[in-house]
Amino acid sequence: MADKFNILHDLSPLLSPQASIVLPGDIAFSNLTSRWREYRAPNISVVVQVATEVDVQQTVQYAAKHNIPFVARAGGHGATEALGTASHAIQIDLRALNEVILSTDGTTATIGGGANVKHVVNTLELLGKRTVTGTCDCVGMSAPILGGGHGWLQGQYGLMADQVVSARLVLPNGELITVSEKSEPDLFWAIRGAGHNFGIVTEWEYRVYDAKPKLSYEIFIYSGDKLEALYSLANNMLKDQPPELMHWGYIIKVAELDPEHPILWFIIIYDGPTEAAREHTKPFHGIESITVQSGEAALSELSALTFQDEDGPGCAYGLTSLRYPIGLNSYNIAAVRKVYNEIDSTFRAVPEVAGSFFLLEGYSTQGVRAVDPATTAFPHRDDRIVVTSYIQYKPNPAIDPVAQAFGKKLRQYLLDGSDDPAHLRAYVNYANGDESLQEVYGWEGWRLERLRKLKKRWDPKNAMRYYVPIE
Repeated sequence: MADKFNILHDLSPLLSPQASIVLPGDIAFSNLTSRWREYRAPNISVVVQVATEVDVQQTVQYAAKHNIPFVARAGGHGATEALGTASHAIQIDLRALNEVILSTDGTTATIGGGANVKHVVNTLELLGKRTVTGTCDCVGMSAPILGGGHGWLQGQYGLMADQVVSARLVLPNGELITVSEKSEPDLFWAIRGAGHNFGIVTEWEYRVYDAKPKLSYEIFIYSGDKLEALYSLANNMLKDQPPELMHWGYIIKVAELDPEHPILWFIIIYDGPTEAAREHTKPFHGIESITVQSGEAALSELSALTFQDEDGPGCAYGLTSLRYPIGLNSYNIAAVRKVYNEIDSTFRAVPEVAGSFFLLEGYSTQGVRAVDPATTAFPHRDDRIVVTSYIQYKPNPAIDPVAQAFGKKLRQYLLDGSDDPAHLRAYVNYANGDESLQEVYGWEGWRLERLRKLKKRWDPKNAMRYYVPIE
């Protein structure tokens, strides 16, 4: 248990002048510890707002010496069962470590371990650059990278983890090392796909690319009876979807558009000129829609278009938020229909969860598949689609079991209708936490065996055990 008086007395003198220790009685404590998912959140006794790498080291060493649990925090979107087992923990708040510095040759950037997606995207945009990031503005960069990291530009450049040249990593014993292809390559392999288990990244050396003119997009909104037509076309598009093309869909209740049933919200984004984009969106105009909106947008504007900006549900803190992800290679139309019908009936029966949404992410995958699957710990490179329910509601223990059963049922429909019903593939950054280790870290036996060996070497006391732990 973290004794606040001992921490103030013993740890404060070891920290930089810019660092601070925030206790439960302080006015800032609640805001600093609020999370996107409050359900089974870590129990925080003290927040250490670090300002330097040494601050991170000193805090981790203090925690290790006194056997105190600790969790790192950048965006506050970690949402998995194991986080709830962190009791009386120290929150190591990394948000001040948010620098984004372009290299002299313009091919990489130094990105602080506490930077969030919006800050990285906007800063690089001003510098005429861009890179693969997550899609939600307020999510930290580090956690998605550690789990692989899907993003808008992955079809062209690969996953977020594929952009990492090196990382400065504070190990669970407080030691600071640099990992790369040449420096501790086994650990470098592990942190790109299972990295939440091995340490706290204070700094990334990250690949960046020249910015392009604005992206083109079209947003189609359909009534639920158009589901079969819509996702049949989506399947056709997946067959030859170019690297620059992405689609993103929601099944969501919008009473202003349909007071009775969920609607189908579907965006097609093309990283190129509008004329070329229209060749890909033209078939979707053949389905009768409620509305169609088209335009151009900067990369920094996509989050607002997809409701993942600071004012959208992706950044809404303080709710119970549950996710049940599954990776797929195509849409089983009959299974997606079952999902829609289940959502429709559940929203009527349990109105408390009617603010939830179902997300279908159809990124291009050429850049992801171009990377040898054995070169990183990320196990799901063949998946063409990432699907998850976002079941959100005001905290209410009476609703919890209903919401959990709802989310599991939606995922099961899709798994039963998939090309491999016996092997769920669950993206670790969305994982609920009740999945098996094989479902999250890969069904090839060698992957988990290698991760376990590395875990024993680099974290023998299992201090990093609060995010889909390997052990």
